[in-house]
Amino acid sequence: MAGLLAVLLAAWGSGSGAFPARAEDAPVPACSDITIVFARGSDQQLATATGQQGMAQAFFDHVETRLTGYSINDYELGTREYGGYRYRAVGISAILSLYRSYIIETVASMIRRMSRPPGNSPSSDSSADLLDIYLRGASEYRNSVIEGMGEFTHYLNDRGSDCPDEIFLVGGYSQGAQVIRSSLSLLDEETRDRIAHVALFSDPTLHLPEGESPGSIANCLWRTPGGVSPWRRGTVGCSTSNGILNLDGFRFLSIGPPAPYVPADIESRAGSWCEQTDGVCTGSVLDLVLGVHFDMATRRFHVPIHGVYADSYFVEAASEAASRVVEATG
Repeated sequence: MAGLLAVLLAAWGSGSGAFPARAEDAPVPACSDITIVFARGSDQQLATATGQQGMAQAFFDHVETRLTGYSINDYELGTREYGGYRYRAVGISAILSLYRSYIIETVASMIRRMSRPPGNSPSSDSSADLLDIYLRGASEYRNSVIEGMGEFTHYLNDRGSDCPDEIFLVGGYSQGAQVIRSSLSLLDEETRDRIAHVALFSDPTLHLPEGESPGSIANCLWRTPGGVSPWRRGTVGCSTSNGILNLDGFRFLSIGPPAPYVPADIESRAGSWCEQTDGVCTGSVLDLVLGVHFDMATRRFHVPIHGVYADSYFVEAASEAASRVVEATG
């Protein structure tokens, strides 16, 4: 059941709760100076599919306002299929749908058993049924991450071949951050060299090695040179070492090892923002559980602390990204 809790909670995004609809394929934009790629969080819908100003569009807007004079192509992961992959951002909705089916089947089975004469009821293993639902839910989440990684790597490789002079800015939120982070090591070094900045927010696979021992925690607190990871951003405490999906028992939902967090050749151009009370990236199950709210109006679960990222940290990340672009083109 602890693993089930991880599947249900660590996969949550901002709480839109609707299973992501797929946008119609749009024409591939012409080459530009910059391409920005963003991967949404679990259960968030594509802004291009709904017309809503989602997190991807907010990120695009923050970056573009700081890069006037550049031609920019925006791409939200999941918009098209690349290499046979298309990111679905599966999360709590898909898993809860499996559970609704399980509950209905269980109730129907109980009614059937009650209607049979004594001694004629076949044995039933509810725990086995529950485990099956749990494994199917975990598989759905992992498949979603793999699909995102496949789409992202194929998109960037294709775009890089078609537009050899473009600079890339990439970002992701929650499950989307996991997708982007896990994909970086799959890109060749030449493609990574063209990524001016990586912005990750509430990454469930965050890894901060300075939080692993008393000595390294002290170095972090005193900001000793080399004592903090170059990608550390936000208000996350020095005692945090791993996001929720890097904890023992939860790593089966991660793709690849937790370290190195990003390839060495790009770590100086990466930032991973984590709010200190966000259990997704701090690895605190208590913060994760206490931070989950149920909105009676929308009848959806959501995590209010996640709103900090779009309200504040996007501004910081956009400023960093713009500075990196100016450095790369100056």
